[in-house]
This record gives sequence, structure tokens and C-alpha cells, in this order.
Amino acid sequence: MKDFRVNELKAALKQELVDEFLPSIEGCKGGNFLNLMKSGKADINTEMYDNDSSIKIYRNFLEWLFATFREDEGTFRKSCLARFGNLNSKKILITSCGLGEDVSAAAELVGNDGVIHAQDLSLKFVELSSQNNSLDNVFINVSDALSLPYCDNYFDAVYHFGGINLFGDIELAISEMERVCKVGGHVMFGDESVAMHLRDSDYGKMFINNNSLWKEVLPLSHLPLSASNIDISYVLGNCFYLIKFTNSDGMPWVEMDVPNIGHRGGSVRKRYFGVLEGIEETLRNALYEKAKAKQSKAKQSKLP
Repeated sequence: MKDFRVNELKAALKQELVDEFLPSIEGCKGGNFLNLMKSGKADINTEMYDNDSSIKIYRNFLEWLFATFREDEGTFRKSCLARFGNLNSKKILITSCGLGEDVSAAAELVGNDGVIHAQDLSLKFVELSSQNNSLDNVFINVSDALSLPYCDNYFDAVYHFGGINLFGDIELAISEMERVCKVGGHVMFGDESVAMHLRDSDYGKMFINNNSLWKEVLPLSHLPLSASNIDISYVLGNCFYLIKFTNSDGMPWVEMDVPNIGHRGGSVRKRYFGVLEGIEETLRNALYEKAKAKQSKAKQSKLP
């Protein structure tokens, strides 16, 4: 089993990190974790979650959250991960794993033949998460979600829930999740955001007043160009979103050169690249009228 863990870490992590942290990798048993952060590197989130009261504050919030929305935490977490479909024997990454609650839920879904990697910026959180998930197929490390320590195209599924609103660069965080996900694999992330149709109601206003993070909007503009089969769902009283997408191989494939029917003619490609710069409106309209007349004349010539 030791060889399995060492080989899995060597395969999953970037080669430069394998070289740098090889002694720690070779000694990483189930229940242990890797600290892949450079010494002295910290930010506001590190300070927030690594102080003495951070764990109590974090758990108090979660207990309030699930009591408020009348959800069983374990059932909810498993139901979110189940949106990936069958995870049995898959490789999954959980970013910003907190105390490892989603890791425990994922372990049930991937089974003994699956693999779970998880990371968080907080050393305190990772320590406890590792103790709570001391399985041989679970690998947890201290690292930065904005610079994930993993190889490209490695995971079947990448998941994040809660906290992305606080990231300094949301687009980069999503880009990193997409980078380490296989082509054809799935990325899913979510956080606070009261659904738009509720924002002017007392219901929505109360939650936004309770916590300003609930006024955040869905970060759809930050999705990568490769995102396809995009699915948007609301959970927990329509106050949290989940965005799931398939990591595709480049842009959506379409046929750009099918001619449009009508006097304007042209295809999608020609209408975009064939625009005459600086053409006056009167001249453009005259050309349209000429095209219409030509089209009408062609139709009449076909009449018996």
C-alpha cells in the first residue's frame, strides 16, 4: 500500500514538486498530509483560517447554515457530489476542502478503487481533515487553489463548494480546476448567491442583509472557453448555486459557413469578417435594396 500511495502522488503532482518534496512523498502514509506551500507565503485567507478560533467559527457557521435550510449536512454533501454521475473508481479532486466533510462524502462514492485528492490553504484545516479521513486512497495537502500542485488533465472530476467568492482571482481558480481536469471530465463549483428572482423579495433581502456575500452574482463570465454542457442549479433555499460543466477540447464545434437565407446572405463567418469598415448607412441600405431587388427578380424568373 505504501508503494501505491507514493506512485499515486508521483503521478498526480507536478514533476518539480515531486523532485522538491520527494522525502515527504515517500513517507506520506494514510492519515498524513503534505505541506506544499513555500515557507513564508501567506495571505489574508491563511491568517483568517489559521488562527486559534478559526475551526470553531467555521463549524458554527456550517451548523447554523444547515439548520437554517433544514438540510442534513452529510446527505446534502453527498447529493451535490452525486451530480457528477457515477464516481465509482474515479479520480476526484476537492479544492478548499475545509475540515474534509466533502472528502468523507466522496470516499463513499468513489469506493476502494477510486482516489481522492484534496487541498486547502489552511494548515490547521488540513491537519484535521487528514485525521478525519485516514484512508489509503485519500491524499490531502496544504497548497494554493490559485496554483494547484497537480499535473494537467489528471482528474475525472474536480469539485469546490463554498469560499470561491473570497478568492482573489475567481477566474484563475476556475481555470486551475479546468486545467487539472481530463478532457471529457467534469468541473463543479458553488457558493453563496441568492437567486436573481428572489433578490427583490423580503426573503432575498433578509439573507443579503445577514451576509453580504449572498449578493454575489454567478461568475459565468469566468468560465473557460472549453466549458460545455453547462448546468446551473440552485440549492439550499435558492441561496447557493452550483455550476457544472464538461471540460471539452477547445471551443464548441459548429459549422460557420452555412449560408443564411435572405437578402443579407453570407454565413456566420462571412457576416463577421466581411463587414465593410466605415460604410455609411445610406450606402449600406442601398446595397440591401439592390440585393432585395436581385433576389426578387431571380424568383420571378423561375415562375412559369
